[in-house]
Formats: sequence, structure tokens, C-alpha cells
Amino acid sequence: MLKKTLLLILFSLTVQSQNLSEILNLTTDIPNGTARFESMGGAFGALGGDLSAINTNPAGSAVFIDNQYGFTLSSEKKENKTIFFNSSVDENDNKFSFNQGGAVWILKNSGGGNINKISFGFNAQTNNSYKNNFEISGRNTKNSIDTFFLNNSVGLNVSDLSVGSNESISRVYRYLGENYGYSAQQAFLAYQSYLINYDEISKSFFSLANYENGVDQRYISETKGVNTKYNINIGIQFKENFYFGMNINTHDLYIQNWTGHNETNFSENSAISEINFENQITTQGEGLSLQFGGIAKLKSFRFGISYQSPTWYTLRDETWQSIDVKSIDLDGITYQDIVNPNVLNIYPDYKINTPSSLTTSAAVVIGKFGILSMDLVSKDYSKSKLRPKRDFTSINTEISSKLTNTIDLRIGGEIRLEKLSLRVGYTKLESPYKDSLTMTDSNSTSFGFGYDFDGILLSFSHKILKSNKNHSLFDSGLTDSAEVMTKHSLSNISLIFKF
Repeated sequence: MLKKTLLLILFSLTVQSQNLSEILNLTTDIPNGTARFESMGGAFGALGGDLSAINTNPAGSAVFIDNQYGFTLSSEKKENKTIFFNSSVDENDNKFSFNQGGAVWILKNSGGGNINKISFGFNAQTNNSYKNNFEISGRNTKNSIDTFFLNNSVGLNVSDLSVGSNESISRVYRYLGENYGYSAQQAFLAYQSYLINYDEISKSFFSLANYENGVDQRYISETKGVNTKYNINIGIQFKENFYFGMNINTHDLYIQNWTGHNETNFSENSAISEINFENQITTQGEGLSLQFGGIAKLKSFRFGISYQSPTWYTLRDETWQSIDVKSIDLDGITYQDIVNPNVLNIYPDYKINTPSSLTTSAAVVIGKFGILSMDLVSKDYSKSKLRPKRDFTSINTEISSKLTNTIDLRIGGEIRLEKLSLRVGYTKLESPYKDSLTMTDSNSTSFGFGYDFDGILLSFSHKILKSNKNHSLFDSGLTDSAEVMTKHSLSNISLIFKF
């Protein structure tokens, strides 16, 4: 444990534990609202009159005629299929949740003046659900996880990664994290588990694994958590045909991702026979954003526009990891070296500013028979920023260079048959990546129905969202990726009360 003072200038004291894919998880909004909202593809920017429509255009609360409150229950299923070196794995996962609840109160102007109505609303709903599990498995003929550890060992030597006679694994691991950061901890795990060794001549580390004929890899990712958004709303109806509104939004975010990486079947002459590497990262925090919007009625047509400010998040990360390596010496004796520091790395708070968005909407109301509506949502993901800037220069540069502006399309329709309503919807979400190979555009189709029991509205919706993306196993060294094809099925039941 010498030469630490010299190395302090080589490593950032702040660990950038989030990669680009994880940053997009935090900045992407995939709202799950009322059954009516979901069945019509979320195309409510020019309509209003729905509790979840407040989340799209805050002017929508002033469209309500009566006071309302309600809630929504949701059942979702995610089916993931991965393809990695011509091997495929299927994984299914289910979740049941209470995903939306809210109310709107209307104050009507019974006197004169241009303000016909003032509305106050509150809505809480899922802004993004992170529940997602998948497995990647196949024989990699190119790389092993040893390249990840070797990349993180550059600039270090044996004395930096050694454990002294009056030191412990936990103490050194913690010291490296506090003083040198993430890379030094990864190199330490690999060196202490005898996966890598040091060459005094070249002054660099080398791997003890041999995989000239390839290696079997199994990678498991299990994610849970949710981003809940709370709308505090005020709206007004100006004269007969104009509506305006504002939201103050708060966000409550929690996401936990555990990954396990296993490698077996190395070459016969390999000193390494098996590697198990586990990582867990937990991110939680709070956010604040503002929304402004307006709706205009022109006979049968409705037009809407709404702006959402960036969401200003304050987040904190916690990480945990361990490694288990099996090896064989020249005499054929098998060893198992488990390095589990039992240290929870807790990093300083940092901030993420998500991009703002602009929604333009149009709809046509066909008497009492039905509705057709459309929303266009513009959002430039390259404007996302992490702060403080000095600690996130690399990831901010990656965001600016690899992400782009998206224009999402939402279309919805409703047919009214007296008290019964039939609904359909379609949504197209553009990929935020400039490189379409990383993630393709995704789309969803939805349908549903509702029935008015004279003061109680019961609605049901079912939506299927399909998406494809490439998932890199690690962000350094072992960057080989698997294709992940996801089918996300979502069923909602909403109960709305008029009062």
C-alpha cells in the first residue's frame, strides 16, 4: 500500500458508476396512466378531461365539468428474448401495482367576467417502471471479462493492490474507492482473486485465463424500481374556448440493478477454470419540474400545446460487488478464491438535468359519437447533463455525441355508444441514439373500453409495447453486446368517481 500519494492525481475521486444506458433509464419517461389514457395511446394533449391527461398538458384539468377522483391498478408482463453469439434465451417477468391516483376540483364562476372556471388537481402516477429481468448466454469466441479488469488496472502496480500484514480486504478495497475510485477497486478484485498477475518487466498486469477457443458466458440482469411523478395542478377556463394550466411536478426515483456474470469452459491449459462476478447498483433521489400548457377549441377541433421543463434530479448511488475465481495449478490442484469486501460504496450526491420537451396536439370531436386525437412530442436527449461538470466530463461528452432529438407520435380514437366507449391507440417512440443499431424505434398498440355507471366510470385497457436494443455486457474491455427484444404487455383497470 505504497505510492498512494502519487496516484491521487491519476484517479477521479468521484466514481462515475452510471453508464449511458443507465442514464437513459433515468431520463426516459414511459408514463403509465389511467385505462382511458393508455387505451388511446396517451394522445390527450388537446383533449384533457382525464386525470392522466394533466400529466401531458396541465390545461386539461380545466376541461373537466365535474369534480372527479379515481385510481388505477396495473398488471404488466415483460418478455425478453436475447441473442448472443447465435445463442438465445427467453425470460418472462410479471408485476402487479397501484400505478395511478388523483383528483380534480372545479370552481365555477357563477358571476360575470372572462374566467369561467378554475380547477385544482393532483395526480400521482408511474413515470417509468424499471422492473426488467433478462439473461444473456452463449460462447464468446473473442473476449473474456479479464479484459475488463485489465483495462481498469492501467497505471497501477502490485504495491497498490496488495494487502499488508495488518490490513484486510475490506479496508484496502474501501481505501482504494475513497482515494482512487472505481477502476482501482476493479483491479484490486481481480488481483486478489488471482485472475490477473503483474509483470515486473513490462510494468503491467496480465491475465491468467486462456480462452483461445472461446469461453462460455452467462450474464444475468435483474432490475427493480419505479419513478413516480406527482402533479400539483392549477387550471383556468378563459371565456368558452380557451384553457390554460400549470403543474409543479415532484419526482420520487428508486432503481436497483443486480448483475451476475459467469464464465466457464476455458481452454485446457488455462490456469483459470471459472469466474463469477457480481455487481449491484442502487440509485435513488428526488426531482422537480414545471409544466405549462394551453388548449383551444374551434368548433369541432381542439388544439393543444404544452411545455415541460427539464427535470432537476438530485441522486445518490450505492454499489456493492464481489468476485469468485476458480483456478488450477500445475499439479492439478483446484483453488477457489472468493473476494467479497462486504463494503457498500456510498457516493456523493450528484445532479442530472433531463431534457425539456414540447408537445403539440390536435383532435377532432365528432359530436357525441367519437374522438380522434394526435400528439407529437419533441425531446432532445443530447441536452441531458450531469453535474458537477468536473466529475462527469466523459459521460456528458458521450451524451452530447451519441444521443439526439426525438419526435414521438401518439394517436388515439374513441367511439361512444351511449354509456359504452370503445377505444384504440398507437404510439411510436423514436430511439434517442444517433446510431440506430444501438436501439431501434419502438411502437405500441392499445385498445380498451369504458362504461359510465351514472357517476362511476369503469375503464379497461391493454397495451403491447415492442422494442429492440443492443446491450453491452460491460462498458470497458468486455463490450460485446447481445440483442435484447422486449415485448411489454400492460393491462390497466381504472375506477373514476364523479362528485
